Amino acid sequence: MKPRFADLHCHPHMRSFNWLHKAWRPEEESKYNPWWIILPKLKAARKAGRAAAYSQSDLVRITNGNMKLAFVSLYPTEKGWVTGRKGPLNVMALNFKKVFGNTLLNLYVSQFVNKILDKPTFLISQDKGGKLALRDIIQKFYMNIPFPRVNFIQSKKYDYFAELKEERKFIEKGNGLQSDSKLFIPPGKRIYINKQKLIEKNKRELQANGSYTIAENGSHVKEIIDQDKTAFVYSIEGANVFNTQDSPENIIERIREVKNWTAPVFFISFSHHFYNHLAGHAHSIPDVGNLVLDQSEGLNTGFTEKGFKIARYLLSIDEDGNYLPDEFGKRIIIDVKHMNAIAREEYYNNISLPSLKTNHPIPVIASHVAFSGRITLQELIDNMANENDGDSTPRNGQGFNNWNINLCDEDVINIYKSKGIIGINLDQRVLGVEDNDIENENTHANYVWQNIKVMMQVVFNSDDHTIGSKNKITNMFCLGTDFDGFIDPLNKYPTVLEFEQLHYDLIAVIEGDPEAKELLFGINVIDFVDKFCFRNAYDFVVKNFK
Repeated sequence: MKPRFADLHCHPHMRSFNWLHKAWRPEEESKYNPWWIILPKLKAARKAGRAAAYSQSDLVRITNGNMKLAFVSLYPTEKGWVTGRKGPLNVMALNFKKVFGNTLLNLYVSQFVNKILDKPTFLISQDKGGKLALRDIIQKFYMNIPFPRVNFIQSKKYDYFAELKEERKFIEKGNGLQSDSKLFIPPGKRIYINKQKLIEKNKRELQANGSYTIAENGSHVKEIIDQDKTAFVYSIEGANVFNTQDSPENIIERIREVKNWTAPVFFISFSHHFYNHLAGHAHSIPDVGNLVLDQSEGLNTGFTEKGFKIARYLLSIDEDGNYLPDEFGKRIIIDVKHMNAIAREEYYNNISLPSLKTNHPIPVIASHVAFSGRITLQELIDNMANENDGDSTPRNGQGFNNWNINLCDEDVINIYKSKGIIGINLDQRVLGVEDNDIENENTHANYVWQNIKVMMQVVFNSDDHTIGSKNKITNMFCLGTDFDGFIDPLNKYPTVLEFEQLHYDLIAVIEGDPEAKELLFGINVIDFVDKFCFRNAYDFVVKNFK
């Protein structure tokens, strides 16, 4: 029997939506849905480059890769990706130097920037001055979405909440329909690409027939899976989708609307890459991205008063922690990924941990993360201002990416106490892959296992008497890939189609690790890998999606 897969955090529709919405649309409006696959650069996918020119988890890959449970993240693209830096251009020059050093390329770039400074009509800022901005070109190639879409996101017409609903509408159009995939070829490429020959040559990557059903609750997930069908569960990435610069009353009105959807949102990543006026975000963009992107506003800050109010409303609790679903509606669980360490500490101390003493405890979700190597949140806080590309902290002879966007021991213990879940991100930088291992595919499954293993050891070796039985650590981990979130994946596992290989590679790696046995509490390795690849995420949603 082929292994099944679940992914706690992915964007199966993202590439199709950004290409087909407010740009070109397919010939038949009725087919405006995720079964339209945008022409990928297959060489980029096979070389596992940054996933902009190809999809990692579209409906073809989900169907042919046997993913049965996808937690579909709704994510209206943040304006910060396309508005660029608002400060002086010498900031950009300094970032070029940080990335490229004193190289000939940097000397050339410095001269180029100096020329720009003398000609301010050519801008790298929000105002393009009537010309095509260098920023637009960079964003086009970094995110690989059409220029019309970039321009729309930059415009005053772009509204996060309206986009959220449009994104949902896009997914709903394919809900429950047995469908054949359709390959969308941009107009400029149609004159020289033979669609049928291309599909025939690359069937597994470009052609599928299947269906997905958007689940309304955990019982519905079970019903869908029992029929050997694919279940979609809604999540949201970034509370900014509710236009959180607005008043609390208006934000709550939008949340109330979402809570009344037929298929509700299961969880929300409260923070994301840019400030939402609710809680500060963690440093997430590598140095090269900082050439034109600016995360500084709200970076590494805690919750605002408004932020706590909105978090409680999402969780359907009042200021005293009383669970009031009749008043506040269905609970939307909060995902701590992208919260910085200060905000996470405040969330645990003020909301999550107190809830464990009630009849309605709140499980903590960390949907697409890895381990930092740090022990305490305070360690992460003390070092958050000095994070650089390639930084790592060793644990048991293994280096881990120590940015505060990743989890420390204290996070892991708090998540375990809450009976929460941790999704393992497959981005090579997040996982802490060393430069000399990027091309060494034999090491890639081991990086996944080492991130899981060290977090299991955190619980196993803990002397915290409040955590209860430790044998539940095998239930806490699952895939949370962030596929189609513009990540740079492990070269050996760039898409869902490689999940089966990851499954078998993990079995081999864990069976070869003499320290694994005591962590598995009697579960055999094959069963543990099955739990990680599918069962843990399935059990979690069936239990907690009310």
